[in-house]
Amino acid sequence: MQFFNPLLLAGAALFAVPLIIHLLNRQRHKTRPWAAMEFLLRAYQKQRNRLRNENLLLLLLRCLVPIVLALAIARPMLKNASGLLAGSGTTHHVLVLDGTYSMGLRGDGAQSPFERGRTLIGRLLERYEQNTARTDKVSLVLAGVRPRFLVRDDLDLGTAKNQWLSMQKPEDAATDLGDALRQVADALQEGGDADAEVLVFSDLQARSFGRALAAPAAEAAPELTDTLRDVVDRLQKRPGTRLHWIDVGPFAEQHVGGQLDNQQITDLRIDQPAAVLRAPVEFVASLKNRSQQAVSLEVTLDVDGGEPARKVVQLPAGADGEADFQISFRETGRRRVHVQVQNDGLPADDERFLTVDVRERIRVLLVDGAAADDPLRAHRHLWRSILDPDAEALPTFAVEAVDALALLGGQVTPQNHDVIVLADVDRLNARAASGLVDALRAGRGLFVVYGEQTDADSFNLLLHAAGEGPQPFRLVRPYGGAAGSSVVRSATIEVPDHPAFGEFEEPIYREAFQAIPVWRWFGTAPDSLHPDATVLSRVTDADRSPLFVARAFGEGKALFCTTLLASEYRPDRWNRFDDPIVAFPLLHGIVKWLALPAVDPFLVAVGAELACSVSARPEELHVQRPERDGRGRAPLGEEPRPLSGGRFLIPPVGDTVCAGFYSIDMVLDRAAGKETLTLPFAVNVDPDEGELRYVSHEEARQALGVERILDGLPAEATATEDAGQSELGPTLLLLTLAFVLFEAALARYVSVRRSA
Repeated sequence: MQFFNPLLLAGAALFAVPLIIHLLNRQRHKTRPWAAMEFLLRAYQKQRNRLRNENLLLLLLRCLVPIVLALAIARPMLKNASGLLAGSGTTHHVLVLDGTYSMGLRGDGAQSPFERGRTLIGRLLERYEQNTARTDKVSLVLAGVRPRFLVRDDLDLGTAKNQWLSMQKPEDAATDLGDALRQVADALQEGGDADAEVLVFSDLQARSFGRALAAPAAEAAPELTDTLRDVVDRLQKRPGTRLHWIDVGPFAEQHVGGQLDNQQITDLRIDQPAAVLRAPVEFVASLKNRSQQAVSLEVTLDVDGGEPARKVVQLPAGADGEADFQISFRETGRRRVHVQVQNDGLPADDERFLTVDVRERIRVLLVDGAAADDPLRAHRHLWRSILDPDAEALPTFAVEAVDALALLGGQVTPQNHDVIVLADVDRLNARAASGLVDALRAGRGLFVVYGEQTDADSFNLLLHAAGEGPQPFRLVRPYGGAAGSSVVRSATIEVPDHPAFGEFEEPIYREAFQAIPVWRWFGTAPDSLHPDATVLSRVTDADRSPLFVARAFGEGKALFCTTLLASEYRPDRWNRFDDPIVAFPLLHGIVKWLALPAVDPFLVAVGAELACSVSARPEELHVQRPERDGRGRAPLGEEPRPLSGGRFLIPPVGDTVCAGFYSIDMVLDRAAGKETLTLPFAVNVDPDEGELRYVSHEEARQALGVERILDGLPAEATATEDAGQSELGPTLLLLTLAFVLFEAALARYVSVRRSA
């Protein structure tokens, strides 16, 4: 037997009051000898045994009244007979709280759904704590970026309360609840608890239901399996498991669902692939008005936390819009660009982050296969006249031209340039091929242009490498013939929206490109095209031979052209792509696209890992998370991993649960000495979570297949009684009343009879 209020048992000591009164009354009369009393004593002795029994019974009743009353107030709990026979059962309470950023919605000073759910969980933990005889377990699950068991199968409520205190706000997650409930179902199956109670606290946002809302189980296609509905069915079919879905959203009391207004920034992008010093760069912020009325949004953009630029954008109801800002950078390095609109009830999607690598110029290494020829016929003439005619007029590119021997002899390091161009290079050796592969793995760009001097076997052996190298096909022989001696072919664009054609802003440029005559080109072996390659353009021959082929390799990108781009002063050139109306947008677009890595590791979504490679061994690695994350600067415990080409992969940083700028500080151990380096990463939310559409209780009930949706704690959860125990307090109160009445009746009977 246990008691809810054991301290009140001290009241049982009041039983001594009638006992003391009885003892005191026994001392009130002194015995004095008197001859006449002898006759009375003989009469009294006949009735003494009866009187003593009556007095003792009254005394016992008067002592029992305070004892039983104290027991009733202390509320004793007695295990049921079934529990005593079968042993006490253990109930596993699993509390699941939706941690997506829509749960942080605030309106008119009211609590957010996350705060309401957290309050209900705190109330439950207090209820569990009040039961001093508890043998049940508690699991606390936060369904955020990745579902996390903050507490798992714990009998210690102190741990649960500490973790509950740490849950002050939702994460910047955007996901449904299926994964969290799946992990809960697996945990219950592994634990084997006979009794389990699962309580899910959610705002009933439509996105949280995932495919379960779009396709209920009865109508779902066969391939739509393992939805949230499926997991709910699995939990409800588990013996001894009770599932409660609790609405803590803005329409919880109305039960009808609805939609709330929200304005957000859905994207922030740069209008050109690369940024260089002193060249204006345009940033475009994409906006969305998820409301039923027109709004006026003030958009601000700042670089590295400096003075912001401002724009006011008018957005009709339900419309998309853009705010563009033109920025000129004055410092090189990776800059932080931040755009924001005025905060509304959901601040998580009111800002966007971007990091931009600002370079002095895009460094192009041109390996000229005709460097020994007439300077006007050499390939550097075409490339410099298009990309680098004047550093003041066109400050974007810096072209360094070398001959093939410089590459073959290792006199240049491809990794030190943004883009490497092989223009009609005759052959490669192992050193040159290794340098090009290392450059690609380091995020550099490679543009290979085959020509009349190209030795196909050399490129196939070292750059194709039986499909393991960056060249995505196997070269065969050149097709076609000299200008005027064969049928004229032209190029067709297969992927017009590819970034390599990004400078073809007007249709006239694409039309001009496809009208250029092509006389000769290299063929490729049938079925040798790598599955990761993309054919951007083809020749209009019978075989539809590839002309421009792109492929990502390592962290970089490669582009291969099977026809030679040559100077206009070469009368035997293979095509007329040197025409300025085509050459200028074509080469500018290609080099700008190649200048950036295949995947930008510095721009990721919430929940992704942060990792990149650096050119020397990093030491003293620390990560600085955004201020709203609440955690300070922390060291990275893992060691960097060496890569080929002398590069190192920094340890990945996970747990990116908040949007914002993350910085990794390090010291690079270079041959010339130590160099400090800070790499900023931009982490952004998924804007789709900002669609604040909430389903009604009836829609949710049908989508999940549950009996009902609650707007508060279920009766089973709020009850203070344990299922395996019975409270004796009410019974003892009735017993106390019976003792009082019996004592009063007995005292009255004794008094009347003795006075008769």
